Amino acid sequence: MIRYLLLYVSLLSSCGIFTDFRTVTVFLPDQMPPWFQNDETPKGEVFFPGPSGFIESSAIDWNGSFTIRVEKGSSVPIACYPSGYLKPAGAFLSLDSENGQSVKLKWSQGFLSDLLLEMMKKGVPIEHMNIRRLSEEIESECSGDPWSIDRELLKEAIIYNTLSVYKIRSGDRRDIILPLEGSWTSDNPFYPPIVSDPSGELLLEGIYPGMHRFRNPETKELLDILVEDDWYEYLLH
Repeated sequence: MIRYLLLYVSLLSSCGIFTDFRTVTVFLPDQMPPWFQNDETPKGEVFFPGPSGFIESSAIDWNGSFTIRVEKGSSVPIACYPSGYLKPAGAFLSLDSENGQSVKLKWSQGFLSDLLLEMMKKGVPIEHMNIRRLSEEIESECSGDPWSIDRELLKEAIIYNTLSVYKIRSGDRRDIILPLEGSWTSDNPFYPPIVSDPSGELLLEGIYPGMHRFRNPETKELLDILVEDDWYEYLLH
């Protein structure tokens, strides 16, 4: 018998329109983003479902905490992107509880927060999802890197309401060698810095499908790599 996840919960309110909002304090992760180690004025941008009923955003200083105004009673994924575009830290706030006054962002929640915000932008409802259970399943399947989860498979399962444990799995990994010198830091907090070998080749181990971005801290060059199942391409800029 297929083990389906209990990913949907019953409605706690018969009303879909909320006029009240709540101000929530959001605390940034203790660990700085990989690219911010030598940045004296780090910035970021936070995205969240606001009182307007739409996804809202706000520029922030990457320093301690900030506040946002969210709709009461809604499912609230929060994603905060270093520099406005790097892989985010994330969190979820259940406002059905009177204790939902503050939340701390985690790098481990960035993938799911980013994904669910994308779903909301597409008009896919997430209010009835058991986000805690989904997060736990991702953590158990990701081998230490949530961004390795097959995003397209998971999106399809959410959209067509076919979500099960069998739809939460890591993409196939591969090693890629590029003719690049120097040291490179990923925007993914779970991928370690890499350094080219003496022959001038850069080995990227365990790369999975999706977009990957690296930065050379000495030259400030950016390396973007798009990986699909049977091919990849990269851009140095």
